[in-house]
Amino acid sequence: MSRIPYPTDAELDDDARAILAALPALNVVRMFAGAPAALRPLTDLGQAILLHSQLDPRLRQIAILSVAHATGSTYERAQHEEVSRAVGVSDAEIEAASDNQLEALPEDAQLVARFAAAIASDVSADEQLTTAVLELLGRRQATELVVCCAFYCAVARIIATCGVEVEDALPTAGIDPQAWAAGETDSSSDETKEHRDDR
Repeated sequence: MSRIPYPTDAELDDDARAILAALPALNVVRMFAGAPAALRPLTDLGQAILLHSQLDPRLRQIAILSVAHATGSTYERAQHEEVSRAVGVSDAEIEAASDNQLEALPEDAQLVARFAAAIASDVSADEQLTTAVLELLGRRQATELVVCCAFYCAVARIIATCGVEVEDALPTAGIDPQAWAAGETDSSSDETKEHRDDR
């Protein structure tokens, strides 16, 4: 049982129910709905990170799994091992990132995993590590990586404090990221949609 109760559909407004209906039935998203003003911003940011950043999805997932390990988030690990498989991360890399076995990862993934773990454990990565990530990824993708790590650090703390439970059947199992993108909520501005079309 969660420490803070999940809101029921009857307790939610139409907008919140529409957001939940458009996304996988994740307990963490329902917990977000308990803070109604935060639900759309949190889910929009999550979708921006997962669906619309230029950061290589493989490296993004290595970072998220590293955050999950550093924060002890069983929930994030369970969900994002599935998402990692969906975007083509190998089982060997998933296991290595999830268990912090960095020597089993390629050099680029090792660097990203170390960077993510430093943010999760120490709040910031040191200048040398940050410079190395910047050289690897460039400004935009390095910044996207920082935002990704910070977001999943925050989510791990919400999960832990609220007592969000891993679902009996993982909503992310066998997920198709493109289908998820097609089911997004209508919260994006016209300018954002045009930007996506131009890529």
